[in-house]
Amino acid sequence: MPSLSQTLDADVIVRSDCSVAGRVSDVYFDEKCRNVAYFVVDDGERVRLLPVDEVLSLKDALVVADPFPFLSAGDADLTPLKGGLLSKKVYTAGGKFRGSVTDIEFTAKGRVRSVTVGEETFSPASFGAVGDVMLLKDGSDARKKRKKTPFPKAGTDYPVAALSPSPAAPPTAEVRPAEEDPAPSVPLPDAASGVTAATDENFTPYRVIADYNFLLGRTLTDDLLSYSGKRLATCGERVTAELVETARRQGKLMDLTLSSR
Repeated sequence: MPSLSQTLDADVIVRSDCSVAGRVSDVYFDEKCRNVAYFVVDDGERVRLLPVDEVLSLKDALVVADPFPFLSAGDADLTPLKGGLLSKKVYTAGGKFRGSVTDIEFTAKGRVRSVTVGEETFSPASFGAVGDVMLLKDGSDARKKRKKTPFPKAGTDYPVAALSPSPAAPPTAEVRPAEEDPAPSVPLPDAASGVTAATDENFTPYRVIADYNFLLGRTLTDDLLSYSGKRLATCGERVTAELVETARRQGKLMDLTLSSR
């Protein structure tokens, strides 16, 4: 989104002849700082005004169709407009200093979205008056920027081993104290499913698969997708132990349950 700090000193490009008409030296906002009115363009010899409606694109540079939309400073009534807002001091209605304006974000059509004061962000409706300073209305609270919470990732992943679907005889689980063997090899209680834990230290805890034993043999009614959109299984596919393990790795066990019959 365009901002005041980004726009200041940006080139103004004329698309018809690929010329640079000047650089933005200031931005005029309306009386309440709700919308952009003019961009002040300085070409080194003269200062002109560029109405926001004449700007075709507003990104790293401002693009206009031709060199004719500019106005001289005397052709516009700048009395109610507000310029030079970057670094302007901000106070509450009671006179408490909140900081200075560090940036103002606005849309490509010039509508102000937010005013940043130090580390705080305010909506334009939070301000009651703009002059030599900017005054906040009573009870105006800042919208503090919050960091996005990252999706938790498992520190270690464990594979699952699948045996023959028809074992001769179900093995018996061996129970040992946790302090003697922190990673015991324990088979699934339902040996008919053909899924058991691996015999080395890299195994899937048998309860993860055992709790979802009822899914084995079901048919998917929808495609099973990962969070990134990768297809893990196709509609109509049978649920196997490998698919249960894949869904566990991808955090999609619940989706697998809901989309299988």
